[in-house]
Amino acid sequence: MQYLGGKSRIAKQIIDIMSAEREEGMTWVEPFMGSGKVISKVSGRRIGADINHEMIALFKAIRGGWKPPTEVTREFYQTIKNNQENYTDHLKGFVSIGCAFGGKRWDAYAQNNKGRNYARCAYDALMKLKPQIKDIELFSCDYNSLNIPSRSLIYCDPPYANTGGYGFEFDHDEFYQWCRDRVADGHYLFVSEYNMPSDFQEVWSRETDVTLSPNNNSLKKVERLYRLHKKPPFSLKMY
Repeated sequence: MQYLGGKSRIAKQIIDIMSAEREEGMTWVEPFMGSGKVISKVSGRRIGADINHEMIALFKAIRGGWKPPTEVTREFYQTIKNNQENYTDHLKGFVSIGCAFGGKRWDAYAQNNKGRNYARCAYDALMKLKPQIKDIELFSCDYNSLNIPSRSLIYCDPPYANTGGYGFEFDHDEFYQWCRDRVADGHYLFVSEYNMPSDFQEVWSRETDVTLSPNNNSLKKVERLYRLHKKPPFSLKMY
């Protein structure tokens, strides 16, 4: 399912980097689960959380057997957007992201001149994701309210600085300090961003295209993965 800032194109590359440092038994924790494109591709114990309670409700509904609509008209989209109190959280989670331009929550209704059915595409993506998220422990909360097991690997994909569209306020300086505190607690911590403070070490980067408008205008941005914890010493694992 399309999602603003989603990591579907780079998930494997950044997972490989983080997994190489993940110790045996470490819980994989994502306080900004988003569309689940990263956490769904890792194994072991996983905890996923997001402040967008409608997305968490959507994942839980999908696991429980709910099937989203495969057709959402512009009129239906606007009706739900303007009367949100009358609709379930999981339906709002599906429509507000899956049927919005660029996966930007409640943005313009998604359409193109090729007649693409965005609702159907989102439906297909969620049905494919369903078996991959069945064992994830899901929580609807802010990142600083999440209970994290001791010595976990934390992957953060927060709202990027100087960007918008998530619909939630975010204090980046507060988040940076939270990251430092978690590393002081003994966790491993990685962050996806365009830029981070100097104490975060860049460990990977890739140039990507970022679509700006329904007219497919785009610009080049460099996605980066940062490490804050001290890199563990290399050890050869024998199987």
